[in-house]
Amino acid sequence: MGALRFIGFALIVGLVVAGLDYFQQDKRTDDTVSLSGYVETISARFDQSQKEREVKQAARERQKLWDAGAKAFLPSPPEGWAQYALIEPDAKAVSRVLSEFGPVPLISSISGPAELLQLNAAGKDGALRKLDETGTVYAKEGELIWLDITLKPQAARNTLAGLALSAQDAFLDGMKAEQGYAVIDGVAFIETTGNLLDDTKKTNHRTFTGRIGFDQEVVIRLHADASDATIREFLGLVDYAGLNALLPHPALVVGNGIEVPLIRQPEIADEMHDLYETMQIAQLRLGQEKLENLDAAALVANTLSSSGFNSEGVMDITNGEVFENQELSQLSYIRTQNLLLASALSEVETEVAGTGGIGGFIKGLMGKVAHANANADEPEPQVAPSAEVKVRKGGLGKSSCATLGSSKRCSVGGN
Repeated sequence: MGALRFIGFALIVGLVVAGLDYFQQDKRTDDTVSLSGYVETISARFDQSQKEREVKQAARERQKLWDAGAKAFLPSPPEGWAQYALIEPDAKAVSRVLSEFGPVPLISSISGPAELLQLNAAGKDGALRKLDETGTVYAKEGELIWLDITLKPQAARNTLAGLALSAQDAFLDGMKAEQGYAVIDGVAFIETTGNLLDDTKKTNHRTFTGRIGFDQEVVIRLHADASDATIREFLGLVDYAGLNALLPHPALVVGNGIEVPLIRQPEIADEMHDLYETMQIAQLRLGQEKLENLDAAALVANTLSSSGFNSEGVMDITNGEVFENQELSQLSYIRTQNLLLASALSEVETEVAGTGGIGGFIKGLMGKVAHANANADEPEPQVAPSAEVKVRKGGLGKSSCATLGSSKRCSVGGN
């Protein structure tokens, strides 16, 4: 009897729960829900629940890959090349990289004060271990490459330390003279041609930076004492689709095999980087507004609860005075970037049609390349260089500039 009573009780509870659920589903529709319609809602809700579980599982897997870092994405060396770890300072190639290229870890890759103290205490060995987590060295017959792929976490925009680090990153980026170089599989690469903080410093190597995403980013840095063909070869070896998949909001233009005509790559890379800087300036202005509207209690609470440079606070640092949605900024960036590149490629297609189809377009490109070769001083010209060098000020206020050859030197004033 006890078992029968338990079964009866369970059936009654089940019927009551089903009745309440049916009542709720019926209230959500204008018409009365039929029995078959109710069964369909159960199936639809189960499917929706299953999809949500799959999305959460995918997010957990993505986070695991993100936490593991991007070292696994560093490409194997091409045939004839040797690869060296940065913790091998006695190797001639590594020694050259350290002395000539001067690689440093990205500020955003340091998790917090504790790690910073450890790195300072460890000195050169600590810096080499940190660099080895994200980069490697390739060498071959006088050519030298340092390639670094760093996963930059989303800035902690709700703490004083996070706002300060964001401003510092923007300032350091703004002190570079840069020009567009290439667009590889949807990633714009910018070449740094000078440092406005020290315009007398000359180097024999070239420096390139590419970014996937905004705020939470994959940052690809390549320093090279090598030919243009070698530089493009190494940039082409990177798995951009795999790196893009590490982001919670992957870029729409990356990893889809998009090809940009060589002659247009510097210009389009510049336009894509201009978009990045526009978003960065908007973020800086929001940061300034936050600093002007700080709430003392929230500031103290966030400082005490923070576990590192990249951890968010528990309270709104402005007590609701300044609204910022970082996820919306990231989505806006990737969608605008998609429109920008689509527009640029449509212009290329128009140019192809206007020059008599693809045959005429190629002849036009060959003519331009031949003209550039005839005027080159060196036997091996750089491929598709940009004639214009842009000075990135990072939106840090007014500036006065003086021309220094192909770049400028600017004095930047405060707001």
